[in-house]
Amino acid sequence: MRSGSVADTRTALIDAFAEALAKSGYPGVSMNEVAANAGIKKPSLYHHFPGGKEAVYVAVAERFAADSAERITAALASTNDFPDQLTALAQVSNSTTAAAVSFEQRIYDALDHVSETSGAKVRDSYVNAVLAPVSRLFEAATARREIDGDPGFLSMTFLELVRDTTDINAAVNLFLDGARPRT
Repeated sequence: MRSGSVADTRTALIDAFAEALAKSGYPGVSMNEVAANAGIKKPSLYHHFPGGKEAVYVAVAERFAADSAERITAALASTNDFPDQLTALAQVSNSTTAAAVSFEQRIYDALDHVSETSGAKVRDSYVNAVLAPVSRLFEAATARREIDGDPGFLSMTFLELVRDTTDINAAVNLFLDGARPRT
């Protein structure tokens, strides 16, 4: 990467680190390999990420969360009807490839190998980008009395229910049948 902007170099480093993380897990990531795959010398890596391996890891995790949030936000914005929003959310959840699920697990597993500060940044990024929009959806539906119960519990229950389901409509209907207010 001889020419290009600082942003291009950072992106190349994040891409190279993400590839190494997916392949080897955090302990197996070699910063020499990351720099070489990004087309720069190792000292330049530390110019772009003075915090080294942890700093690049945090950037990778934050990008993953932002990409996930983008898909979730688009799905939720596609309709104002709560059952349709649940269906769209389930479709996003189920459209995640096995490789993406594995990568998400690698990000989670790496939390055991980084400082508390870096771990907190990653967790906060994921919660704010991915879980917060889902929680807000369930809080709004609860306020409108479309569902009854604790919005946090209901949102997590829904996400678990629709994970890897083969019949999204049946899962959404099952959830709504159990979560609607009783009269």
